[in-house]
Amino acid sequence: MDVHQAEQLVRQYETEAVDLLKLLITCDTTDYKEANGQIQVEEFFEKLEIPTVRIYPDADKLGKYECFNYGHTYENRYCIEAVWRGSGGGRSLLLNGHMDTVFPASPDEWRTDPFTPVIKDGKIYGLGSVDMKSGLCALMMAVKILKESGIHLKGDIILQSVVDEEAGGGNGSLACIDAGTRADACLVAEPHMLAPASAHLGSAAYWLTAEGISAHANMKYKGVSAFEKLLPIINALALLEKKWEKRTCDLLPHPVITVLKIEAGDGSITLPGECRILVNYMYLPDGYDYHGEFMNVIDQCVKSDTWFQKHPLKIEKHHDCGPYYTDPKSEWPQAAAKAAGECAGREVEISGLPCGADARLYANIGNIPTVILGPGSIEQAHRPNEYVEIEQYLGAIKIYLLLLCEWCG
Repeated sequence: MDVHQAEQLVRQYETEAVDLLKLLITCDTTDYKEANGQIQVEEFFEKLEIPTVRIYPDADKLGKYECFNYGHTYENRYCIEAVWRGSGGGRSLLLNGHMDTVFPASPDEWRTDPFTPVIKDGKIYGLGSVDMKSGLCALMMAVKILKESGIHLKGDIILQSVVDEEAGGGNGSLACIDAGTRADACLVAEPHMLAPASAHLGSAAYWLTAEGISAHANMKYKGVSAFEKLLPIINALALLEKKWEKRTCDLLPHPVITVLKIEAGDGSITLPGECRILVNYMYLPDGYDYHGEFMNVIDQCVKSDTWFQKHPLKIEKHHDCGPYYTDPKSEWPQAAAKAAGECAGREVEISGLPCGADARLYANIGNIPTVILGPGSIEQAHRPNEYVEIEQYLGAIKIYLLLLCEWCG
């Protein structure tokens, strides 16, 4: 298949492709509600006569993995895996997208209902439109177009619609890997402006809880501010971030440390007797002991304040989603860049994603060469009035058609 043929096929299916994305946006698939959308995926492949299976994450089975994120339950939460067997003799390709979305950010700032897709100025607005229902729908549509066009490839195509990517990340894809799914290459359709990424940053977050003594705020000397007990730690981590800024990677930005949330006080004239902060750090796939240095900075702050001897700082892991790196010069990233470049009409560079994704699991645990390649900008994710440009969405389908034919043909 060449670019002209792919373009023609995508235009023939344009209305159906847009309708599919609108349908999934109407489905509330925030955490624990993913089944609303997974049912639609099952029906989609049933009509294509491509068999599917449900894969349920099981904490008892997945706890053996260091990257497993605890504290999640999975009643009526399952991944869908559709397998279209090739005629034989070709390379297999695993296509991955997550069904879950974050909850609507800043609900008062949404100009439309997050679950009602709105098309305006060539964009589709709605929760999950860019992260990542457009990527998932583009994968599904590429398979459908090939199947209905009578193009049967030699290699197997495995498509997964997974759960539990957003809330700490990864347990749905981890369940699929644990079930034994493997392929010669993997494509994760996270938004990256139709350019391949063969690496992403790691992300770890911890809750730090300090105890203080409540008192009337006008008599501060009668108590201990729990918030102020955490200030030296916050300042020390800011200095650590400056140090980490000097670390580099060919595909990724430098690491950052961010205080995501602060919980202290009740708004009255009372000294906060407890303070919790959620601290996140991003890190590179360079083997450096970021975690050890992060914890050492906290430990030094604790040791320098005798208050913590009788009132220990509480540290709880919120999540730890590791980084990954697939050599951009290797065959699979180069194939993805070639297909993206042919569709763009120019050379497309391979880069990295400045946040975490399930790609790390397929690369690090599944040992599968992995690229990230999807429509839209990650900057539109997790914010009010999320959207994806329709041409980006259709462009992803076109790239996937070329890539499937080239890799699995």
